[in-house]
Amino acid sequence: MQAALVLSTLAAAALLSPVNGTVGTISWAPCNTNDTLPNAECGYAIVPLDYQDPSKGVAKIALGRFNATSGTRKGSIFVNPGGPGGAGVGLATQGGDALQSLVGEEWDIIGFDPRGIGQSEPAVACFPSPEARQAFIANTVIDRSFDVAEDLTDPMTHAGLVQQERNRIGLFKSQFAVCAQTMGELIGYMGTTLVARDIDYITTLIDGEHALLNFYGFSYGTVIGQYLVNLFPERVGHISIDGVVDANVWSNVPPFQWFLGGWLSSTDSVYSMLFDECAKSGPAGCALAKNGDSGADIMARVENFTNNLYTDPLPVPNATLPGELTFGRGRFFWVDVLVSPTAWQGAASAMAAALAGDPTAVLNAANEKELVDLERSAVTCNDVPSFAAPTAEQYADAALAVLANTSRFELAVETHEPDNGCEYWPATPPERFAGPWNSTLKNPVLIVSNTHDPVTSLANGRQVLANMGAANAGLLVQDGPGHTSTAVSSSCTVGYLRAFFANGTLPAAGTVCPIDDQDLFPAAPPKGAVVNVAVAPDSLKESVRRIAKMVLGK
Repeated sequence: MQAALVLSTLAAAALLSPVNGTVGTISWAPCNTNDTLPNAECGYAIVPLDYQDPSKGVAKIALGRFNATSGTRKGSIFVNPGGPGGAGVGLATQGGDALQSLVGEEWDIIGFDPRGIGQSEPAVACFPSPEARQAFIANTVIDRSFDVAEDLTDPMTHAGLVQQERNRIGLFKSQFAVCAQTMGELIGYMGTTLVARDIDYITTLIDGEHALLNFYGFSYGTVIGQYLVNLFPERVGHISIDGVVDANVWSNVPPFQWFLGGWLSSTDSVYSMLFDECAKSGPAGCALAKNGDSGADIMARVENFTNNLYTDPLPVPNATLPGELTFGRGRFFWVDVLVSPTAWQGAASAMAAALAGDPTAVLNAANEKELVDLERSAVTCNDVPSFAAPTAEQYADAALAVLANTSRFELAVETHEPDNGCEYWPATPPERFAGPWNSTLKNPVLIVSNTHDPVTSLANGRQVLANMGAANAGLLVQDGPGHTSTAVSSSCTVGYLRAFFANGTLPAAGTVCPIDDQDLFPAAPPKGAVVNVAVAPDSLKESVRRIAKMVLGK
């Protein structure tokens, strides 16, 4: 629906949304933060809360813009860092110059906080504050993750997991009941379908009614990209998705069944790769390595330590939040590390200290969670289909199947990517797009996947290519570890990205880009804390590193 049509039909009174403003308004002003780039500005757009029913009121979408810096301005590229729940204003106002090094300096970079998230209004506010939500989950299974014995075939392992699932189900019911009480029907207006409509609507406000849609989305942002091109196929301009989630699975399969497919098929290979790189470096570069070690030797020591935490959690009195290092937190520690290879060396130092008797750094890292409300659930649960509530036994059976056949990190990923519980979601979205995913597009899409992505495997990228069809997309493979192509720099990948955003050129089928030379375990590793390892002071690598910090949080 075009801006002029919405403006002409919108009722003056907002019957549902508490936001004030005239639909179609867009405003820009200097940003009020100290880390804003000189060429950036902040603003907002007033959009319909409900594109099918203007009487419901409006939403205020926070925007950040880093303006084109050279050549003839081509238009706007919207960017999203993932999540769901990731705010995007800072991606433009703090990292717009770095993003231009990937897509071209002729583009304005538009970051936005998706509805319900960050500075956008109405915000998801089920609890009185993010701190109140953290207090609600503290030291529960949602916070500390699951404890599972090494023998997955032992009936006691199954029984123990079922009991933990019962506890989690109770927490799901409670937190979503709180959300129903505090937000009511409004919580149903935060799903990806409406986010895609917002991008379409705001593009018209910024670039004009006939402007094409340009977008670069990372991780969950790839879901937004797939919705966008299939809802508005005739408006597709330059759209790339990087670190790919299969939107068909996302929108049509209950979250507790997502990992039964190939979603985590690369996770354990990345875990093994970490230890192989550690062994290759040896004690000079990796604190976990001993002379003569193979990667398998190092992994065996770490796995033995982690499995022992099931029966003997370690007290950690000197942590920032004193507590205990449990099996679940030990698994969670690695999931958070695997996404970012530049964090591997520091993680190895932290784990080496734990093996030596001081798990302080490991617990501190496992406890480093962003204080949030239920923003993620407000997206996921408005996107997924309605389904009968699984029993605790069904939850446990699905998890054990993945643990046995695909990845030892399944339950840790569930904790890291908390998308379950939607069977108790208290709202029905006004729209829920669920395909088809093979629309004929005005211009093809560029899909980017890593060979060793621990969160969104290459299998996902290939499946999305199959969903869309070869006429509508091309796949660029980066041969390296980490989540999204920004995890480790590749000048080859950047070259293809720039060519795509310059003139729509897709790589030939089967193209694989190597990563730039980078020693993940250089000599003199940091001691005692999880930190990032600085890459060489090359401008491209520095740009990729800055983007990765905003996308991956590391």
